[in-house]
Amino acid sequence: MEIFPSILEKEAQNYIVQISKLSPYFNHFQIDIADGIFVPNKTAQIDEIAELLNRYTDKNISFEFHLMIKDFETEIKKLKKLINFLNITTVLIHASLSPNYQQLTTNYPDFSFGLVLNPEDSVEQLLKLFKPLNLQTLPLVQIMSVNPGYQGNPFLPETLRKIEQLRQANYRNKISLDGAVSDRTIPLILAQKYRPDILCPGSFLTRANDLNKRVNYLKRLLR
Repeated sequence: MEIFPSILEKEAQNYIVQISKLSPYFNHFQIDIADGIFVPNKTAQIDEIAELLNRYTDKNISFEFHLMIKDFETEIKKLKKLINFLNITTVLIHASLSPNYQQLTTNYPDFSFGLVLNPEDSVEQLLKLFKPLNLQTLPLVQIMSVNPGYQGNPFLPETLRKIEQLRQANYRNKISLDGAVSDRTIPLILAQKYRPDILCPGSFLTRANDLNKRVNYLKRLLR
C-alpha cells in the first residue's frame, strides 16, 4: 500500500510549505484544487501556485492533481503548460461531471487520468459511464471517504464498500482512498477484506504536531 499525501490550502505559499515539510518522507504528492463551485471550499488556484512549483524540477518528486472543479478542462490546459518543468503523473476528475474519458486521453496524452467517486456516487454509475469502453482502460479510481472540499470532514465508513464493489466488477487497476485517513480510521480500512492500493492522508500529516511520529506510525502500520 502506498501513501500519497494530499495537500489542500487556501494560500498558494502554503502548498510549498507543505511540500517542503513532507518531501523528506515522501516523493509523490496529491495537490487538491477546489473552485468553490463544484465543492463549497475554494483553494489557491493552479495559476497562483504554478510559479512557486517551478522549484520542484527534480523528477524524483512527482505530483498528481485532484481537480474538485466544474470546469476541469480549463485547468487541464493550465497543467499542460507545467509539464515542461514539473513531473505530473495523473489528473483526477470527478465522475459525477461525466467527463469524456476517451477524448481526454486523446487530447492530453501526457497525462494519466483517474476518476473520483464522491460519497453519493455509486460504482454502478461509474460502470454505466464506461459502458462503451473497457473499465480496465481506467488506470485509477479514487474513492472519497469524506464529503470533499475541506480537510477534517468526518470519515464515512460505508464508502469502503466501493472497493469491494469495484473488485467484484473485475476492476484490477489502482484504487486510492482519500479523506480522513488517520490513526483512527486506518485500522478500520485495513480490517476490510478489500483494501485500497493507495491512501491519501491530508490533515493527519499536514497539520501534525509531531510529523516524524506520524510518518513512522504509517510506515509501521502498513509494513
